[in-house]
Amino acid sequence: MEGRVDLEPTPFLSLFAAFSYGITSMAMVFINKAVLMQYAHSLTLLTLQQLATTLLIHFGKVMGYTKTKAVNMPTAKKLLPVSVFYNANVAFALASLKGVNIPMYIALKRLTPLAVLVFGFFRGKSRPSTQVSLSVIFTAIGVVIAALGDFSFDLHGYTMALTSVFFQTMYLVLVEKSGAEEGLSSVEIMFYNSLLSLPFLLFLIIATGEFPHSLAILSGKVRISTLIIRVFVNCTFAYVAFPYYF
Repeated sequence: MEGRVDLEPTPFLSLFAAFSYGITSMAMVFINKAVLMQYAHSLTLLTLQQLATTLLIHFGKVMGYTKTKAVNMPTAKKLLPVSVFYNANVAFALASLKGVNIPMYIALKRLTPLAVLVFGFFRGKSRPSTQVSLSVIFTAIGVVIAALGDFSFDLHGYTMALTSVFFQTMYLVLVEKSGAEEGLSSVEIMFYNSLLSLPFLLFLIIATGEFPHSLAILSGKVRISTLIIRVFVNCTFAYVAFPYYF
């Protein structure tokens, strides 16, 4: 694929990638939960995350750390649905974390592979192996069993989490299709996604009344160091996870 550098997979590299993915994924959930317990304005947090991602990639390109193509409108238009579904996924995921405990949140998000599997089946894509299908199905059964034993059941939180699963499924399908068609690298898709998100997120935080109240109380509710760590971990997770979507 043009714009991507394919490294020869080695056992060490594969293990390091899996370990990094797991660490950043778990850290993202715990840090998001900790921040949201102090600061409920999740859309503002998402806006700051997308702004930070856009600036990091831009300055990385200026300083020569990343190689990305110039932004062009045809590509931006095709990637607009990807951005919409990504932000919808994150927004509903953050909303669900306010009412769902961390173990159940992680369990509910494990339903995403089943949703992708079902969606791929109806799209007529090649079927995965029996082992993979059974693994996904048994994981989903485990999620249902865990949900039945959740004594802190929160209907709103569960609804937000399942809605997030739907949007994440659509996002994964679209990002795979868009990336393959355009020959874009994972970093380039991240940049388009973050850049296209900003106008909509700015509109939402103003329309919902979060801005400017959310920024006014930010310093009093959350330590700036915690917020920076949250943004860094989320950006790192996105960077590590993106290559797995192709």
